[in-house]
Amino acid sequence: MVFSLKLKVTQSIPDCAQLSRMAGRAGLLFGFASLGLVSPTCAQAASLRVGLAQVDISTRLPLAMGGYGTFFLSSPRKNGEGIHDPLYASAVVLESAQGEVAALVSVDAVGLSSRQISRIEARLRDTVDPNIHLIVAASHTHHSPDTLGLWGSLPRSGRDSRYSEQLETGVVQSVRDAFALRTEAKLSQRTGRHANDSTSSDSPENIHDGFVNVAFYAADDGRLLGTLTQWAAHPTVLGMDNNALSSDYIGAFRKQMERFASVPHLYFNGAIGKVYPLVPAANDSGLIDDLFPQGDRDLDVKDNYKRVSTVGWRLANAVWNAPAVHLSPNASESFAMCHVGVSFPVDNKLFKLASNLRVVETRIRSGRIQSRVSTLSVGGVVFASLPGELFPKLIKRVPEASLAGRTPVWLGMGQDWLGYFVDSADYENPNLKYWTDLSVHREASQILLDGLDKALQVRDCVQWTDDEE
Repeated sequence: MVFSLKLKVTQSIPDCAQLSRMAGRAGLLFGFASLGLVSPTCAQAASLRVGLAQVDISTRLPLAMGGYGTFFLSSPRKNGEGIHDPLYASAVVLESAQGEVAALVSVDAVGLSSRQISRIEARLRDTVDPNIHLIVAASHTHHSPDTLGLWGSLPRSGRDSRYSEQLETGVVQSVRDAFALRTEAKLSQRTGRHANDSTSSDSPENIHDGFVNVAFYAADDGRLLGTLTQWAAHPTVLGMDNNALSSDYIGAFRKQMERFASVPHLYFNGAIGKVYPLVPAANDSGLIDDLFPQGDRDLDVKDNYKRVSTVGWRLANAVWNAPAVHLSPNASESFAMCHVGVSFPVDNKLFKLASNLRVVETRIRSGRIQSRVSTLSVGGVVFASLPGELFPKLIKRVPEASLAGRTPVWLGMGQDWLGYFVDSADYENPNLKYWTDLSVHREASQILLDGLDKALQVRDCVQWTDDEE
């Protein structure tokens, strides 16, 4: 169902709230919500309300670990053995001056299907706000339970219904808690670069090591409410031998950020196709001690717990010490949400087999997979979901005109997980066979970029519904 946006004509002089609603609707209609239609007095009255919360979604259930290997072989790892550091569902809820509500949620999971997210969305519409907009993204940690089903042993899915319910309930609770805590807020923004590694580093177009940090401050007293950081690198520092649940370097990043300020710190991954963290050597003189000394450890992993703590610690220091740009008090007036449906043809035999055997929840209908791209524009920042693992060269093709001066925050594994998105021209490269073998179709990247361009410009927005069985 397409959004219907209309301007209500009134014969009386509208008050500030009416003007704000009119400006927001007009802005959405033309693609942006900041068209200068609100008087300076009303602009000062307009405000953004923000709340942040996180919920522990760890489990002691002996579940298949996700992230390494493929579903048609026996899992290369044993089931999870203990918890090294907690897995979280972390949410920030934003409410515009016009009463529009949106939630961004980061989940420490290898990936989530669109059907899982649709179930979460339905529960939130019943319990929080009937018109809430939602973007859920997985951190893609390779040290979490198999939430997709790809790491069981054929024909058995690796996905466990008990844990799926626990995770979905945790995501819902994180949004409900954040919604209850929302307060008038202002934003600041930090951007910078932090070194990562890429096995495609022969070309600058394959490197994406920039980070974006958005901080939320209470409007009344300036206290820090929480932060949101996006960087791009696979959470794989602990390696395949690790069987203890962990969010990898992301847990260490959050731990160090909490040392700076004891508030929620959300982390989102970005365009991580073939991009990995820069892991310090075992004899690196700057290695720090394990930031989770009370956590369970796999004895086979040895010094990697120090390495993973060091990677997260260094990233947090880089983010925290980057210069902050405090946005103007009225910068948060612009608030626009858009979901664009995308349909991908599927010629990948592995995807077809997984769908036919119902190993995964994602279904192929008439040779295609239906998914979506979502964007949330707040002031000078635009959050954009990417339903898989994009190679950095693709995200660099997004036109500057589509960003319209906004800082993009790419939410990788957002709203869905559909494998890798690889440039169609690279499908003939034998060095990329692993990645192309986990891509739904060689033309999928262009279809995704076309949908992303529409969502960034708030065109062809739809009310997303999951019509699968």
